[in-house]
Amino acid sequence: MKRIRTLDNCPPGLENYLNCEDDRAHWQGFRDHNASASYKELMETLSKFQHGLCGYCEIRLTELNRQIEHVIPQSDPQHGPAKSLDITNMIACCKGGSFSDWSGNEDRYREPAKKNLSCGQKKDNSMNANFVDPRELPALPSLMRVSPNGEIRVNANACSSAGIVPERVTDTIEVLGLNVERLRWAREKRWKALKNSWNSHWDDLDLMNAAARVELLPDGENDLLKFFTTTRSYFGPLAERVLKQQPQEWI
Repeated sequence: MKRIRTLDNCPPGLENYLNCEDDRAHWQGFRDHNASASYKELMETLSKFQHGLCGYCEIRLTELNRQIEHVIPQSDPQHGPAKSLDITNMIACCKGGSFSDWSGNEDRYREPAKKNLSCGQKKDNSMNANFVDPRELPALPSLMRVSPNGEIRVNANACSSAGIVPERVTDTIEVLGLNVERLRWAREKRWKALKNSWNSHWDDLDLMNAAARVELLPDGENDLLKFFTTTRSYFGPLAERVLKQQPQEWI
């Protein structure tokens, strides 16, 4: 999980709905507004803003495998209703391994499905006080690291420098199911692909610097490659040097 930004302004469709409905506005009403065109506009806006990655697990979002996630659940009795149409409470996420039409792609769906749910599907209505919103993460350093076997875990040293209790990150990984076998396997596969491409070139620092930029920075469509934190962990200190450079358009 990486730092993502919050939208500065509502897309036109959501703004129009809020202006029209005022105090009567609610989430399902917005979803139905303008034959769902406004919802689709918001979904597309959030996806592009996040460089095409799920805000939690960093898998690539597709038209059939994405949804709008309320970071504070709508079921939260204290804040949920007020936050249901608040743009600062929304991020784009995948469907967390719940979409069986992806059964041919084990990155996205794997049996047993219940044991491989992640992201919003796993988090559901959890209101764990330790949960870390990805928009509250520091850009640098990464509070999570990925091992060659695909396991994601807390980076205790980074947490210390950022003033964040490591247990909060550990709890966030657990709440989101980021270490379910489906995702662990997918990250391991990504690590192996990076290893096969670049392991024999570490003696050429100029080449590896260029490689890190290609693998970590947005492409011509402003998209990032899947499993950003896996790539970041593979390149290690070199990744942090590349990501520190301005403008930090990867956030």
